[in-house]
Amino acid sequence: MALRDDCYDKVFPDLPPLSIGTAGVAELGRCAALWDGSALEGHEDESGVDAAWPIFGQFVAHDITADRSPLGAARRSAAITNFRAPRLDLECLYGPGPIGAPYLFDRHDPAKLLLSSSGVDVPRNREGIALIGDARNDSHLLVSQMHVAFATLHNRFVDELRSAGCGEQELFDDARRSTVWHYQHILLREFLPQVVGRSLAAELIEDGPRSA
Repeated sequence: MALRDDCYDKVFPDLPPLSIGTAGVAELGRCAALWDGSALEGHEDESGVDAAWPIFGQFVAHDITADRSPLGAARRSAAITNFRAPRLDLECLYGPGPIGAPYLFDRHDPAKLLLSSSGVDVPRNREGIALIGDARNDSHLLVSQMHVAFATLHNRFVDELRSAGCGEQELFDDARRSTVWHYQHILLREFLPQVVGRSLAAELIEDGPRSA
């Protein structure tokens, strides 16, 4: 987990790491084990948490963290650079913007993010590689479709703002701001209460964040 702008750290650095060995990992993956979805057949889900929230959490993780260090031996987490700014600003969607990454945007309407010709997939090059701000958002269909949903939202804001008379020079920035605000609203009002509980989320909204 990234706790500072430039590196990773541990939430509970004094806790010993979990070590269950190869046999323990195999046991978790066996048929009808705790993590096997088939074990839930015939049982009602009593968690009260919608299935989409873990996928949304993965999307958020891509927005605030990125480890670009080469694969190799285990390293201390505090020595690994976080190449994302943990600011919940949809950097994974916009990348460095129309100037820094013009391939993410529609050439004929550069205020809009580029989508596939069908509008239901991320744009891809001729080899099928996704042209998006974070390649991890194409790791599976669910998070890819979440990326498409936010790109579509941005493009609709462009259309609405243009219809309302917004100048072309301000169009991209205003559409981006509206999209990010909706994203942050979902995080604060819907996602966070699912993660930390409604009472703690309400306290955070009322009193603001505090360090331990």
